[in-house]
Amino acid sequence: MAKKVVRVHFMDDMVKAFAIDENASAETLKATVVERIGMKEDSCFAIFEKKDGWERCLEPDEKPCELMAVWTTDASGDPKKQCAFIFKKKIFLRDDEREMADPTAKHHVYIQALHSVIDSEYPSSMDDAIKLAGLQVQIVYGDNKPGIHQPGFLVNNLKQFVPKDLFPSKKPSEWETLIFKSHATNLGKSEEEAKTEYLDLVKQWPFYGTTFYPPCKTIGNRRIPTKVIIGVNAEGILLLKKDKELVSTHPFTEICSWASSSTTFAFEFGSQTESQKYTFETKQGAIIAASIQTYIDILVQMLKSGEEEEEDD
Repeated sequence: MAKKVVRVHFMDDMVKAFAIDENASAETLKATVVERIGMKEDSCFAIFEKKDGWERCLEPDEKPCELMAVWTTDASGDPKKQCAFIFKKKIFLRDDEREMADPTAKHHVYIQALHSVIDSEYPSSMDDAIKLAGLQVQIVYGDNKPGIHQPGFLVNNLKQFVPKDLFPSKKPSEWETLIFKSHATNLGKSEEEAKTEYLDLVKQWPFYGTTFYPPCKTIGNRRIPTKVIIGVNAEGILLLKKDKELVSTHPFTEICSWASSSTTFAFEFGSQTESQKYTFETKQGAIIAASIQTYIDILVQMLKSGEEEEEDD
């Protein structure tokens, strides 16, 4: 069977090329990626398709080569830059000890967390931003060396260390001074230790592991803002204002149903006797619904496993 070259992007902007059969599935591509990079704990990772600014997780049986064939191409016949496959973490669970014990999985969790911090997907306080930047410098450059890490060393790439929403609040020289001061406190820490500390801090944030979807219009409900961001994580659904201020939380235990169309997403929450329904105008309804279903399936499986263990005991 003919082979096709598929390029997969990673969260640190690295790109790797993989030769797969034309009819290979997304699950096969993921397995090929996992084998190449040497990852052992890959159950929470997946291949995503990024197209025209939208991202969605591929279904296991979808065929990447078929998707590439319908991507809009430029005059040279190559897919436009807005179309890409991305390998990243799909599911965020509290119990991730096995991932953390796999250096490769841990690295990919780290680079995804780093991307979310720098891109201000996760809002950060000034103190946390400086501490994380100091740990990142330790990971990238090792121990603080006064003769090398002097004013001007970070100036040209400061935006790779500082959350974009906070960056304008200080002069580059001020950021550099604060980051080097934080970096000096990490003397002696190995790269793995610094990554662990970085992740331990970010995991404490309320929005860690939340997938956010672009602001969408609320339809027919005055109890919430006219435009909200929808977030989905292992606990449930979050509604936020455009500045990430929390509007409401809806645990999966309180969600009765959800539905989507090509232009809407809706969910009903409450109890069997009294419930409310929120409807939103969004093109990502199917993606949001699929994300919710994935978490529900995992939670149900975890519940069944727990019951089976109790029976065995």
